[in-house]
Amino acid sequence: APDEPGDKVKAMSATGFKSEEEPILLRSKPARLDYGTDAGEGDPGAGGRPSPSGGFLNLLRERVRVWKKSRHPPAPPPRAIHFNDPDENRAQRFCSNRISTSKYSPLSFFPRFLFDQFSRYANLFFLGVIILQQIPGVSPTGQFTTAVPLLLVLLATAVKEIIEDWRRHNADSIENGRMIDVFRVGIFQSIPWTKVVVGDIVKVCRGQFFPADLILLSSSEPQGVCYIETSNLDGETNLKIRQSYNQTANMEKRSDLNLLRGKLECEGPNTRLYEFSGNITIQHYRPEPLSANQVLLRGAQLRNTDWIYGLVVYTGHDTKLMRNSTKAPLKRSKMDHVTNRQVFWLFIALVALSVFSSAGSSIWNAFYADEGYLLLPTSSEAAAGSFFLSILTFIILYNNLIPI
Repeated sequence: APDEPGDKVKAMSATGFKSEEEPILLRSKPARLDYGTDAGEGDPGAGGRPSPSGGFLNLLRERVRVWKKSRHPPAPPPRAIHFNDPDENRAQRFCSNRISTSKYSPLSFFPRFLFDQFSRYANLFFLGVIILQQIPGVSPTGQFTTAVPLLLVLLATAVKEIIEDWRRHNADSIENGRMIDVFRVGIFQSIPWTKVVVGDIVKVCRGQFFPADLILLSSSEPQGVCYIETSNLDGETNLKIRQSYNQTANMEKRSDLNLLRGKLECEGPNTRLYEFSGNITIQHYRPEPLSANQVLLRGAQLRNTDWIYGLVVYTGHDTKLMRNSTKAPLKRSKMDHVTNRQVFWLFIALVALSVFSSAGSSIWNAFYADEGYLLLPTSSEAAAGSFFLSILTFIILYNNLIPI
């Protein structure tokens, strides 16, 4: 007979529980690892061992997890930037302010270009035909019948890629060669963007673009306010307002900048355009938090403000603009994918047609080999070998089925 509720309460009281509500939590069994279906094999509680398949799957999951983690490098560590202390900032080896958006370099052009071209099935097919044409006794055509057209196609494509990448290099040179005023050794010096480093204090005038990601220190407007345009970043043409930190908003003279001492601590480089986390500590003042309201991003333009002073926090490929940009990819249009698929099926048809033709040739030789006075008698082993060589020969003969 089932136990009465009163009996359950008595039994629970004997174990030390004093209320009816507390033991209700024990009605659900604790979670237990499932090592197998049979108690004698997979249940540890029954004296069994974990099933080998379960251990292998766990190991496989761990390897996959480690592989995925290795594909995504850890986030850069936070950085500390010191005012007017170039030696301390240089010791941290921050990224250079030089940028590159080109697709190739002199060393990587040929490997990457060839990989790009021969990832197209048509070019890969004709490369195979060229190799077959070099085998003596197989090719019914000349050795360079297919090589010359393919080389002309690759040469024309290489010239086009070189011209396009040369334009990218020129655009990078113009971008890297822009001049900006930087406060060093107590004076402002006009230097190229590539020589701007983290920790520099730069002066940006009306209409100029910001050479790196900056923290606004002061401006020509009251209360350190400035106006920027971010159309190069997010496509918005309306002006945005940025306001400097209160303790630096009134720094307008070089002597004020020369006496500036302190430290700025902020997060590492990231892709978040509208977020920023950091603290600024000016000498004799308490640390104050910073937000995106004090950040001037590279690619933005100063508008309706005569000048601003800004502290460089991220340079080059560490800037948020470059973090959100992607390297020039290997172009793959929709037509390329369709062409690759069609070339694959044409190749299957070509192989089938070559096998059928080679089989027909073998059958014809078997019946009429003795009647031809120019045909030499062949053994069965030679006939089997000639069958496969005939397939290669017919592939070369029919290679025009796939247009170059």
